[in-house]
Amino acid sequence: MTGHVTRRDLLARGAAAGALVALGTARPAAAQSPAPPAGPVANDAVKASKATVMQWHSERPLTGSVPAHEHDFDVTPTDRMFVRNNLFMPRIDGATHRVTVKGLVDREVTFSIDDLRARFPVVSFAAMLECAGSGRTGFNPVPRGTPWLMTGGMGCPKWTGVRLKDVLAAAGLKDGAAHVAGQGGDFGALPTMAPVIRSIPLAKALEEHTLLAFAMNDAPLEPVHGYPLRLLTPGWVGSASTKWLHTLTVLAEPFQGTYMDDSYRVPRHAVAPGSAMPADSVPTEAWPVKSMITAPAPDERYRVGETITVRGRAWVGEGRVTRVEISSDEGVTWRRAQLAKPGDKYAWRAFSFTFRPRQPGYQTFLARARDDRGNAQPMATAWNPLGYFWNGVHRIGVTVDA
Repeated sequence: MTGHVTRRDLLARGAAAGALVALGTARPAAAQSPAPPAGPVANDAVKASKATVMQWHSERPLTGSVPAHEHDFDVTPTDRMFVRNNLFMPRIDGATHRVTVKGLVDREVTFSIDDLRARFPVVSFAAMLECAGSGRTGFNPVPRGTPWLMTGGMGCPKWTGVRLKDVLAAAGLKDGAAHVAGQGGDFGALPTMAPVIRSIPLAKALEEHTLLAFAMNDAPLEPVHGYPLRLLTPGWVGSASTKWLHTLTVLAEPFQGTYMDDSYRVPRHAVAPGSAMPADSVPTEAWPVKSMITAPAPDERYRVGETITVRGRAWVGEGRVTRVEISSDEGVTWRRAQLAKPGDKYAWRAFSFTFRPRQPGYQTFLARARDDRGNAQPMATAWNPLGYFWNGVHRIGVTVDA
């Protein structure tokens, strides 16, 4: 459970969720969040909705994911989609929920979920969503934060919603519009806790795959994934995809607040392991190229001469995966894997590779993806103070019997 919550706590937290972070005189403030009507969603209820193979990493906030060998799907099942929230999960009545667009717009507009469905084209596609800290335990030393597995904290489900650019067009953008900030209904344990508000550049907001999503895998969003409405900013860190969305504020500059200025940032240049965050850090945005091996599972057993089919998924935040290579000799040599045909723009891409062991022993496989911008996965990711963007080469091992 997330803890005992009194009515007084709820009222205070509702007010805190609407607390405004200073935006400067030229920038409009984010809207006040409505008080949660029935307290936070219990952790036990979330866990009961997930697959038994889910590995839980922390309780407050609740975080969990499945290991790589449980990710062998082109479309991630909802019960295997990772769980990550910064604050408490609210209970929201979808029938009465509204989203408002305000700020540097010609007219402030408000829509219900039914309004969005009726007024704008509804689209569906598969797309990656990944926590910025996915893979954090791959760093040395391990930075503070959720101890995500090197292959945990991501998924590629099917999303359904309306394009954010269509909703913004209905409001009309004023000259000077440069960022769009999303605010959701989650709330903190203390009234003084800052609400989770992040902004994305207008160019990404207007990209046709950026959605106001109300469904995942052809079903309404589950509460833990943002019911009844969330922003979906595919290919970018998960914190850019605001859950329980109730307000979008168009700004002249990036939003200033805890979740933009103090967290979800990386150094502009490489720093020594264990260093503090430098002053010239930059916000986390698109994920670098990455891959993982989804089959075989670690420590499976085979026989000499038996065909081992190595399968996996590769993705990149912006751009496209052009090649995946497999090493069966700890990175001394690499051979090209077979890539599946590209699917939806921001979906991960399947790859496969066949291998016949010629001698018994412990056999390892490494996977390395490349993208269309010339980037390749490193053997290990350069260290950063908050443990973001781990994309080191994934390695698994199996036993070959005589």
